[in-house]
Amino acid sequence: MNYENYAEELIQYITKTEKAGRIVQYNIAEIKRGELAVLLYLIDEKDGANAGEISHALDVNTSRVAAILNSLSRKEYIQRISDLNDKRKIQVYITDKGKEFAMTRRDEMIHHISHMLSQLGEKDALEYVRICKRISGLIG
Repeated sequence: MNYENYAEELIQYITKTEKAGRIVQYNIAEIKRGELAVLLYLIDEKDGANAGEISHALDVNTSRVAAILNSLSRKEYIQRISDLNDKRKIQVYITDKGKEFAMTRRDEMIHHISHMLSQLGEKDALEYVRICKRISGLIG
């Protein structure tokens, strides 16, 4: 087996389908490290979370988390509440508006990706997911 030939073929394919790749990557990045990631994290945190906890959970630096929280606050997707005993401590909670947005956006992504997988058929979709998991395990 000549893996270099396979690598060249894969690179050619990826460059030809760069647009499709960017769409999928954008959706994944949004879920993993962007505003949507923060909202989905906060949905599970019934007691709220502080910026440090969000930074740690999402593996995003604190300055990026601060920018995301400011943006989400302007959109009224989150609420910041100061600790009664220590005003320096601020817990972040998702609002109903934020929950609605996050779940709608998540459902849209799932619909889009499931449609793409359905075009492959069940056997190829399962194989694709299996291979992606394997690659993730190799590089992660």
